[in-house]
Amino acid sequence: MRTIKIDTYKGWTITVIAEQNKCSNFSFDITDPTGRSQHISMGGDNEQRALARAREMIDMEIALIAEE
Repeated sequence: MRTIKIDTYKGWTITVIAEQNKCSNFSFDITDPTGRSQHISMGGDNEQRALARAREMIDMEIALIAEE
């Protein structure tokens, strides 16, 4: 059974899913406020790391948008 946790960060939605993929135990999706999603299959060893990595990616995406 897959465990799913949904969180929001800076207006983005983070969906963390417990599923094994190679050396990772969690994957995640990040969805921006317009509905565009990205899936990361190797999100981290634990739920907290996957959530932290998702937040890091969101911060990077926001910084890239600000540069445009």
